[in-house]
Amino acid sequence: MNNRLVTPLGEIQVFVDGVCSDYTYEKFTPNIRTLQEQPVTGSYRITITKSEWKTIRCIVSLCDTEIQDSEGSDERYSYREFIKDNIILTIGAGDDDPAFDTNQIRYGMEYINKAAMDQVMFGVAWTTDYEGPFDIRTQLATDLY
Repeated sequence: MNNRLVTPLGEIQVFVDGVCSDYTYEKFTPNIRTLQEQPVTGSYRITITKSEWKTIRCIVSLCDTEIQDSEGSDERYSYREFIKDNIILTIGAGDDDPAFDTNQIRYGMEYINKAAMDQVMFGVAWTTDYEGPFDIRTQLATDLY
């Protein structure tokens, strides 16, 4: 595999129809005041371009399987979070779209294709100065909308 995104909690992997696949990612700096005042450590958009697919998963290969995880959603957005000490990692995906279903899975997020579409995106963000349950900076950074 080529260039992979590595976070403090593990490597990010993408699976297309169950096969580990290459992906492209780019640094993302949301124009949100909270994130400008107190930035996250890493914030990226992963884009997968594929013409025919059934499922696409974005997961973290955790370096410690005992890491606490949780899930959540907001308007047109769904995510999984992984927390260890003062580190939080969030993987976000679009939701409430007629072209696909979105599932929260144990180690990340999954799209299930329902219509012809050739590109999907995930948001991945982490910070090493996590302040607890009211610190939503990584959620803001991974919200695709």
